[in-house]
Amino acid sequence: MRSVEDPASALLVRIATSIAANAPKALRGRGSVCAEAPRLHSWSPEELKSAQVWHSDDGDAIDLWCVLGASEARSLLKIVLQGPAGDEPTPLERNIVRDTIERLLAAAGRVWEERASAQLPPSTGWRCRLTLTDALGATTAFTLHCPSDSRLETQPKCVDLRPIPVVVDAMLPPIDLRVDAIARWRDGELVALACGADAVVRLRVGAVWFASGSLGISRGRRAILVSSQA
Repeated sequence: MRSVEDPASALLVRIATSIAANAPKALRGRGSVCAEAPRLHSWSPEELKSAQVWHSDDGDAIDLWCVLGASEARSLLKIVLQGPAGDEPTPLERNIVRDTIERLLAAAGRVWEERASAQLPPSTGWRCRLTLTDALGATTAFTLHCPSDSRLETQPKCVDLRPIPVVVDAMLPPIDLRVDAIARWRDGELVALACGADAVVRLRVGAVWFASGSLGISRGRRAILVSSQA
């Protein structure tokens, strides 16, 4: 990929670096941000219809988008409020999320405006993931998107088609428990999940998130319906 030559990728690197450097101040000491290297990919508004989205066009002919998913917004609220957030955010909670993200984005030195997620154009471009971590190790993430004239690699690659065993972990939304309740657990204890049947489940192989899905049942067995790929 031509990440060095593409001005869109280089711009994402500068902005992500600025956000990470200013994060402790923007988060008022509650956390820090680290950024991954931009990666070329394609996206559609349908994948992000429940997300909060911000747009920036600073007169340099490069459109920038910041995307915060619904589950990530709940995780962000838990970090900012130091407590659990509901499944459906209140207007006050949405304002807290908006204020936190906009304080982080302010480090980029650009003007950002919140937009409806449907306004994010389907495109091929660069995606930079930023992970926010608090002092207790709780994390959430948001992403920067930047359309580009670059194209995804189309050169054929050698692929080993032999079966390769991997372990897939299904990451359910977090639940809140008291330490004394955990200490009382015994064999056969049932732990209720703090989510509905439509909760987003993340599928990982090791540390790599490769798909999202929702809880379900197939032929009487628990199952996960894959709804999107990372």
